[in-house]
Amino acid sequence: MSAVYCGTKRSYFDDIPSPPSSKRFRCFSPSNSPIWSSPSPSPSLDQLRTSFPHLELTVLVKALEENGSDLNAAMKSLYSMAAAEEKEAEESSAETDAVSGGNPPTSGDDWVELLVREVLQSSGTDDAKVRAARVLEALEKMLSARAREEAAKKFQEEKVEVQQQVEALVKDNTVLKRGVAIQHERQKAFEDANQQLELLKQLIPQYQEKLRTLEVNNYALRMQLQQVEHGNSMPGRFNPDVF
Repeated sequence: MSAVYCGTKRSYFDDIPSPPSSKRFRCFSPSNSPIWSSPSPSPSLDQLRTSFPHLELTVLVKALEENGSDLNAAMKSLYSMAAAEEKEAEESSAETDAVSGGNPPTSGDDWVELLVREVLQSSGTDDAKVRAARVLEALEKMLSARAREEAAKKFQEEKVEVQQQVEALVKDNTVLKRGVAIQHERQKAFEDANQQLELLKQLIPQYQEKLRTLEVNNYALRMQLQQVEHGNSMPGRFNPDVF
């Protein structure tokens, strides 16, 4: 069976609560890894975490360790592992179809019924063990493939959500820039108006002085006009300019 970890045989059902991970790294312990224990994060490890966000950190560290901290080699190894697991999932589906007669079980009760049927159809104890192991291995592979599919689906959903958030931030940033530009234009117009107001304030004394001069001149002209009119109204006196 494939449900054998680090040399110890265990039932697959003992491991159902644990999240599925790559079989290549199930026995890896990062306690002695220089990458894991480094006080500062490794740039290569950060790059792997960005490229493979759905993989556990221990898997990424193990990949770097196995490839001598070579980032490109580690990425190739992880891509190869993903391809192998995908192929394994396809084979698992084929095995399940073969075990179940082309109708793969869709529920826990169906799997139990399949297991019982296989055991009852066995020709002996050894055959029953082989048949049971085959059913349990098919069940394990099916659950692992389903877990990977769900993880990939969740990752895609989170990716779409992050993209939407980024687009919203970009839109908000555009609106904010436009608002800042409008505010800047208003501030510039306000400053120009203040400058014109200051110029007008400086011109007010000059116009006031001109107005006083005009008032004085106007008063003098009125006095002269009154004198002329008064002189013409006296009898026996004539305007010398007329003759």
